[in-house]
Amino acid sequence: MELIRHVRRPPEWDKLIGEFPNKTLFHESAWLDFVVAAYPNTCVEYFEIRQGCELLGYFSTISQLKCLFHVWGGPHCCIYKSPLVNVHVDKHELMQLVVAACIKERIAHLVLCDPWLDPDLMERSGFTSEHHVSQICSLSDGKDSVWARMDGTCRTRIRKAEKSGLTVESATDLGFIDEFYSRYVTLLAHKGKSPAYGIDHVRHLFAYLGGADRLFALRVKHEGKLIGTAYYLHDERAMYYGDASYEEESLPLCPNNLLHWKAMQMAIERGIPLFDMGGDPHPSRFTQKFGGTLQPVIRYHRSFVPLLYQARQAYHLLKKGKARAVALWHSLQK
Repeated sequence: MELIRHVRRPPEWDKLIGEFPNKTLFHESAWLDFVVAAYPNTCVEYFEIRQGCELLGYFSTISQLKCLFHVWGGPHCCIYKSPLVNVHVDKHELMQLVVAACIKERIAHLVLCDPWLDPDLMERSGFTSEHHVSQICSLSDGKDSVWARMDGTCRTRIRKAEKSGLTVESATDLGFIDEFYSRYVTLLAHKGKSPAYGIDHVRHLFAYLGGADRLFALRVKHEGKLIGTAYYLHDERAMYYGDASYEEESLPLCPNNLLHWKAMQMAIERGIPLFDMGGDPHPSRFTQKFGGTLQPVIRYHRSFVPLLYQARQAYHLLKKGKARAVALWHSLQK
């Protein structure tokens, strides 16, 4: 088995990877182009996986320069990242191949995440596991079944939103970007938090994902006034919750419940079978009311520089601690 580098992305990339069962939105051209545009010091490395004359799969990884270290795996927003291979491939040999490539390319840290990766195999291959969960809702059996599986409170709030005259519409115009981001910043400020990303992040999402028909952007209005926005990413296999922003005083009208339900209906109409609502580090009560089940999401890390993984963990803990302290301070000032 060997890993053959491509100088650039192979022609018809999305068609080539579409045959593999573990392909996700996060392997597609639109997503990879978005990440390169939205995050500094990133590029995408493309490899072909072969055994003699037989094509076994592809490996695309986002290479990012962080504090003079090269990381394969990309920013945290890249949920699933792994080689795309046929089911009969020897995964132990594949991991050895990927690790050897990291050593050869002088990669400091590698991150992989995919449900088909076996935890025992990854541990034997020298990876450290980072456990998360996600709320996954099946959409494959139609609107009536999805509606019936929802918590009764959730259905009541959707009905309340509709009876209150709330309406949801798709957004394809660039005005959505400012509408979303201005409310996003204001909402976080009220909670004592800082934005996790800038407005350019949303612009790039709209340009690359929207341009490839991989984005549902929604507005919710009450009596003609815009009170909330949300966006959802998708391919043909799953829809993913992106983010939402809303007017705080509109919460009694339940706009977020209606936005979620509208997005789920759009996905069902497209034949998209799953809604991945996220939940890092754990799903909210709001998310769980839409039904579905909790599924493990394991991110596998391997550092090739001593103590680098521990340093990364310490940095993220410090960052989270600072954010909580700021939020607490703001709450005390109210």
